Amino acid sequence: MIKAKQTTTPLPPGVKLFADTDTGAALTDPSRYRRLVGRLLYLGFTRPDLCYVVQQLSQHLQHPCEKHWDAAMHVVRYLKGSVSSGLYFPLNTNFSLKVFCDADWAACQSTRKSLTGFCIFLGQTPISWKTKKQTTVARSSAEAEYRSMASTTCEVVWLIYLLQTFGIKVQLPVPFFCDNKAVIHITVNPVFHERTKHLEITAM
Repeated sequence: MIKAKQTTTPLPPGVKLFADTDTGAALTDPSRYRRLVGRLLYLGFTRPDLCYVVQQLSQHLQHPCEKHWDAAMHVVRYLKGSVSSGLYFPLNTNFSLKVFCDADWAACQSTRKSLTGFCIFLGQTPISWKTKKQTTVARSSAEAEYRSMASTTCEVVWLIYLLQTFGIKVQLPVPFFCDNKAVIHITVNPVFHERTKHLEITAM
């Protein structure tokens, strides 16, 4: 990989990694792929930009194909070109939280489950991030976004308690950014209607 060409993105634009074996020939030694993904998971603890791609690669540990291996090697070439990237905590940072949340509706081709993604900033620096497959199948994009916001809120509440334990006073309310107007309407409406009442237990 010393002479490998660097890339500017963790994955090529438009690439979708599917779980079926039709995506390419199966790897003769799947353990190579699993070891590489394990190393990428470790790097993901300090690299938010790897969060999504590592989650995608982790879905194919059981039956990796050549296409999955090529995608993993693309990540390695991306890392080669971004070795200086990292987290930076300025000395004069404030202790205000800011939350960004999104969902990819029915992203998993085999289960049709959606993906939750969030990034939480302390001042100007991300301190918590995750991309995770939701546990249930959302019936609409609004439901997927709502479930994503619910799980992200749990993380925010935990972070507030953690910072308070350290003696850090968090500025409230915490700004929460999402990109679905239907979710905002559901959130501010205390009454669960017929189309959303199934969310009351699982996402509240």
